[in-house]
Order: sequence, then C-alpha cells, then structure tokens
Amino acid sequence: MKNLLFLLLSLFILAGCSSESADAAEEAAEAETATEEQQSPPFSEYLTCTPGPDFNDANARKMVDAWNDLEFAEGFGFAAGHAPLEQSSLGGDNKVYWQLFWTDKDAADAAWAAGPSEEFAAWSQEYESVLTCDGENRRGYDWYWPLGEEANWDRPTEWVTYGHYCKYTDENGLENLRKAVGAFNEYALAEEREPFGYAVYFHNGDNPEPYINYDFFWMNYYYNHEDAQAAYARFGEEGSDIQAMFDAAANCEGPNPSNSYQFYPDPDES
Repeated sequence: MKNLLFLLLSLFILAGCSSESADAAEEAAEAETATEEQQSPPFSEYLTCTPGPDFNDANARKMVDAWNDLEFAEGFGFAAGHAPLEQSSLGGDNKVYWQLFWTDKDAADAAWAAGPSEEFAAWSQEYESVLTCDGENRRGYDWYWPLGEEANWDRPTEWVTYGHYCKYTDENGLENLRKAVGAFNEYALAEEREPFGYAVYFHNGDNPEPYINYDFFWMNYYYNHEDAQAAYARFGEEGSDIQAMFDAAANCEGPNPSNSYQFYPDPDES
C-alpha cells in the first residue's frame, strides 16, 4: 500500500474530462466492462488538530515516528499533515490538519467502526500534550487527481498546498467545472514547468460546517512556496481564458497556503 496515493493517479476528475472513442460499438463494450468492474473513488479524510503545550517540530516528528510503528487497517495507504501559514483557517485559530487516504469510503468506515486498538490508545495518550485530533468530526471526501500519471510530481515527503474553497455559481456548475478542468489540464501539461499536481475533493459524508457550505475543494501542490508564487503569477498572465471558465463554474476563495508533510508511509524510510 506504500504507493497507494500514486497508484491512483490514473483516475481523472470526471468522465467528461476524458476523450471519447470514435467507435460506438467499442464504447458500448467498454461501458459494459466498466460497469462490471466499477469501483468507488478513492477516499480521504481530514481531522482538525489542536497543538498542545509540548508541540514543536522535534516532538511532532517523534509522534509521527511512533504512529508509524502501529498496525494500520486494511485499505489505508497514505497520510499527510498540513500546517496553514495563516493563524486562522476553516477549522479555527491555531489549528493544523491530519489527512488520511483510503482505497474507498467503505474501508475508512470499517476501520473507524472497529475502534482504536490498545496500542493506538496508548500512543494517543502519550502524545496528547503534543497534538490532539478531532476524529469524531472528521470530514470525508471523494478525491480525484485529474492530471493522472502525467503530473510532474515525484513523491516529495515535504511540499506546500494552496487550497481553494469553492461554491458552484449555478446548477450548471459541475458541467462547467468539467470543461474548465479539461482546459486547465492542457495548460498544465503544455510545457515543462516546476513540479506540480492538484486534487479536487468532493463531499462524501455528513461533513460539518463551515466545510459543508462549500461544494468542493481544489488543492494545488508544489514543492515550495517560490514555485507556487511563480505558477500563480504565470497563470495570471497566460490563463485568463481558463480562469473565465473557472469563474463560470464556481466562486472560489483562496489560495490558502499550508506547509505539508508526509506522515505515512514513514518519511524516514521513503
């Protein structure tokens, strides 16, 4: 499961973003096969976490290292931590976020239903002065990696995330988003640029406010903030037509930058 996040890169945001076959009979056969082999989209959860009095880089590393010694449930494959640059974020003031990636929602639900192991409970208690996370109010999302294997992304253990929180402009928002994603993919892949990938997250579950007030979350991933700022500046100069397509689909807040870190698989072994 170590490379689960990247084995799923071949998934595209929606069927409307892929090219159509010219042969109708072939399309019908492919559709039948797809129906038989249909799988749920990959699933991700965010937990809002509160740093404690002993929170610092060294103790956080010890906490994550000890967490990697635990036994994980089937279907779990990747985890990350996100520290917003701004003091206030959607989760409140001085919050950080623990993100889990699963093969699908069923795997996540089964793991939570099984309850914490004795080892996990002991780990949680040992490090509660470093960080506590709100598992009860976790948020669940189906997520998509639209660039697929073509993304210029080489599995860094540290990166930066620039998030946009979006609401559809009208009932045609999803269809317009499909079109915008297709155009943006062509732009992103047009020439060799700084390492970049992005994911789109759609609600799957009874997510709490204020998150549920948004229709989807768009996350841009870069190696560092300098690359991110250069990419945003370039898109501002070159991407006005694509931005107009996004504006027709949704109104988005952001970007909201965070420093991001691989938690699992153990970054020391990656």
